[in-house]
Parts: sequence; structure tokens; C-alpha cells
Amino acid sequence: MASENVLAFDLGASSGRGMLARFDGKRIELEEVHRFPHNFSILNGHAYWNFLFLMDEMKKGMALCKAELSGVGFDTWGVDCGLIDREGNLIGMPGSYRDAFLDSANMQEALHELGGEEYAFAKTGIASLEYNTLYKLYYMKKHMPTWLDSADKVLLMPNLIEYFFSGVMHTEYSIASTTQLFDMRQKCWAKELMDKIGLPEALFTPVDLAGRDLGTLRTDVAEEVGQKQLHIISAPGHDTACAVAAVPSASEEFTFLSSGTWSLMGISSKTMLEGPQIIKDKISNEGTADGGYRPTVNIIGLWMNQELRRNFASQGRDYSFNRMTELASLEKPLQSFVNPDDFMQPGDYPKKIREYCKKTGQQVPETDGALVRCVLESLALKYRQVYDTLKPFITWDEKLYVVGGGAQNPLLNQFTANALGIPVVTGASEATAVGNVMAQLQAIGAYRTRGERCEILAASFGTKEYLPQDTEAWQEAYQRFCMLQKTDYK
Repeated sequence: MASENVLAFDLGASSGRGMLARFDGKRIELEEVHRFPHNFSILNGHAYWNFLFLMDEMKKGMALCKAELSGVGFDTWGVDCGLIDREGNLIGMPGSYRDAFLDSANMQEALHELGGEEYAFAKTGIASLEYNTLYKLYYMKKHMPTWLDSADKVLLMPNLIEYFFSGVMHTEYSIASTTQLFDMRQKCWAKELMDKIGLPEALFTPVDLAGRDLGTLRTDVAEEVGQKQLHIISAPGHDTACAVAAVPSASEEFTFLSSGTWSLMGISSKTMLEGPQIIKDKISNEGTADGGYRPTVNIIGLWMNQELRRNFASQGRDYSFNRMTELASLEKPLQSFVNPDDFMQPGDYPKKIREYCKKTGQQVPETDGALVRCVLESLALKYRQVYDTLKPFITWDEKLYVVGGGAQNPLLNQFTANALGIPVVTGASEATAVGNVMAQLQAIGAYRTRGERCEILAASFGTKEYLPQDTEAWQEAYQRFCMLQKTDYK
């Protein structure tokens, strides 16, 4: 088979990178050609993404890539979107899901108009989370009506990027599934729900599956970056769908954890999960790269570690993440825990964690290592809590596949195996980029079947297995973790 080169742009909530993939017919070799930090900015109290900066950085990445490319694809975090006016121009900067105004009160007001959380789930199959696109657009309709009144189309972040590079407007299935505006059962926009909340269905473009060829770059961009014949291949737009596409499982059904700034735990399933307990447990029936289901629970992830690192650096202690893990490994185990989902907004995390532990009557972590260990153990125990909600639906071997940046943290992986009491198998640390690449390679005919995909992943990226240890101590710790009362730290 002839070799193929594709470029994957993987944008996370705090950084982006362009990854060149060289495929020789058997193995993928990844090369990072461009990495760039990015973050939201606060203007007039609202959080916005610097979209112009992101576009410029991706153009830099294309220009730096001198290989002959068969395609380029884009994936991002979920829920966020931009508005396009009738002339095809961007209205303002896309808002960030970390906007403080996207709070519980805003969500509850919207749900009241809809008739309750049960109605919203029945129409979409998606859990009600404060930052979902549904509640963002509801807030804009109430408090920023001129923006929506001027809008002709709503494009989710990866498809917004594709539009400004290709001129094609569309919505990819996996990213549509994050909005809570898409009916996952009928595979169409939830028109009745939109009507009840006053959002015209015409704002949204038709939904298609990953793998669509959107044509070549716009002429002006192609000339600027020196890639005149570069085709844009629609990857799974949601980074979690990309990460799941990189799981090295030969079976269609498996349990996964995409571990990064966010932790997303779920199952790859042939069917949706429904019922009152699913709604209570905030399980979302989001979409896979091939149009299936991945019932998923969103968990605040290594964002907490990132905030700790930022604070340590501001105090003159500029640790690497590896050094933070080393410091944590030296601390006494299972002393104090926090509820990760109480820690979404940025801030002084050493202070927040210590106040949380003091308020809940636990030992207060005093050292940097103790703070990091508290975070890693708390994440593992939260994974156990979520796994217990998914376990009734797991009919396959109990094994957790971990992909993403967290797969490189051996201490967290061991803690996770200990907490769940099952083997943990780690896969590609660059899983989102790998899933993006795999979708492009399939679209251009480099492989066809799931079996071929697994062979490529196995040949290209190693795995490591972690077996449970100290299960009795972790079981006792889990009981203490479950007794923690929810706090006001959000």
C-alpha cells in the first residue's frame, strides 16, 4: 500500500497542536509540527475564545508541514459554538463553556420552560449540564438577543473552523451530540424542544458522519500556507469521539476513560441508555465516530492538576507534571479527598482544596505533594463512583481502557485500577489526534474494517496493563469519599 500523510489539528481547552501522521500501510508515525497554548479571555464578565488566534496558529501549522498531505482534519472540545450572519461572517468571538453566567440558575430556568429535565433527556438522550449548547443559546436569547437575532447559522467549534477553511457549512454527528439539541434516538435536530425554547431549527445545518471530504482549502488560505491541493476531511468533531476511536479494542463494546483536562468515562454501546437512573447519574448518550453511541459521564479531570501547577509556578516552584507526580508518590496514601466536580472554575486551588478538606473534617494537605496526591486519589475514586453507575450495563469483560494524556500518569493509572478493582489498560497518549488520523485514513481508503484499525493501532502505539493493588484500603477510602458532602466550590 502506498504511504499516506495526513495532518490532524487537535484543540483542547488549554492548548492546540498540529500532528503530522505518516502511514506506511502498517504503522502510523506521529510528529508534532506545531503546538500552541490558548485560553479564554474575560470581557464584560463573559468568557470568550480567541478564535482569530486559533485560526492563525492552525495556518502556521499547515505552513510548517512540508510533506505532501492527503488530508487535514479538526477536532475540539464539545458544546461551544460560533454564530454566522447572513453574509457568512462571524458574529463576535465564540463563548467559552467556562463562562460564569452559564450556571445552575440559568439551566434551571431553561428546564422550567421546557417542562423539566426528564423532558429534555427524552427528546435528546443527553444529560442536562450547565454548559451544554442548549443553555448557552438560551442565555443568549434572554440576555444577548441582538447576537442571536443577527445569526443565520450556528456552527459548533470544529465545524466553524472547517467553514472558515473550506467555505462549507455542516455539522458532524459526534459534535452535534454534545449540544443537547440533537435527538440521539431519531438522529435529527430536536425540533419540538427547539420550538419550546424559541430557537429556530433553521439556525442549524444538516448533520453528517465523519469522513466527508469538504473539498480543498479556500484559495486565499491555500496560497498563504502553501498547500494548494489540501483537502479538508471532516474528522469526528468532538475530541472524546476521536479518543474513543483510538481505543485498541477489537470488540465494538468496551469501557473507556478519556483522561485529560476533562475525564470522560463511558461505554461504547450499540444501544442508548435510558431511564430515571440514567438521568440522575448524568449519563449522556453521545455519538461515536461511526454513528453509534457512547454513553458518557463528564468529570472534571486533570484540569485540577493544571491549576495546581499554575499556582505552584506563580510561587516560584515551576514543577513539571512528572515532578508533581513524583512528589505525590512520596506522600502518605488515602488521607483526604475532594469532589472533582466542585472544581470547575479557575482559582487558587491550593487554598480551595485546603478549605474543602477543612470544611469536610479531613486532614488538610499541607505540602505540594499532598495536594497533588489528594487530586489524583480523588479522581480515581470519582472514576469508581461513575464506573458503578455504568456497571449494570456492562456485559463484556471488566476492563478499563485509558487513552489521552492521563495514560502517561502511572500513579493515576495505578490508583484507578486500585479504586475500581479491575485491570486498567492504557493506550495512545495522543488519542484524540490518533482518532482524528484514523478517521481521515479510513475516509481516503487506507483501511476499511475495525480489525484492520486495531492492527494499525497495535502496531503503532504500545499498551500497558495495571492490575489492582491494596483493594481493601481503597474500598474503605471509597466509602469515605462517598460520604463527602457537596460544597459550594464551583
